[in-house]
Amino acid sequence: MLVVCCLGPARAEDAPSWQQLTVAERTALAPIAYDWDHLPADQRLKLRRIAKEFARLTPQQQEVFYSRLRPWTQLTREQREIARENYRKLRELPTHQQQEVKRLWTVTDEPAPKR
Repeated sequence: MLVVCCLGPARAEDAPSWQQLTVAERTALAPIAYDWDHLPADQRLKLRRIAKEFARLTPQQQEVFYSRLRPWTQLTREQREIARENYRKLRELPTHQQQEVKRLWTVTDEPAPKR
C-alpha cells in the first residue's frame, strides 16, 4: 500500500518561540536571538534542526555556521531560493570548476573574470 502525505507550509504556531527553545538551541542560535520570533515559521523549524546538531560540530564548523547564520536569515524567501538553486548548480559542476567558483567567492578585491 502506498501512502502519500503532503505537508503544507509551516505555520507560525508550529514553529517554536525563542523561549520554547532548549538552552542548547538558544546557545547555538544566540546571534539571531533578537530576530528569532520574527523569522518565518519554516525558517525557524529548519534552524532548530540545525541547532540540535550544533554541539557535534567542530569549532571550525561552528565558526562557519555563525558566519553564515545572520546573513542567511536576512535574505527574503526568494533570495534564499535563488541561493539554493545556485548551490545546486554549483554541485553539478566538475570539481575543478567548483573550486574555481569557490576561490572567486573568497577573493573580495578581485572582480569575477569576464567570459
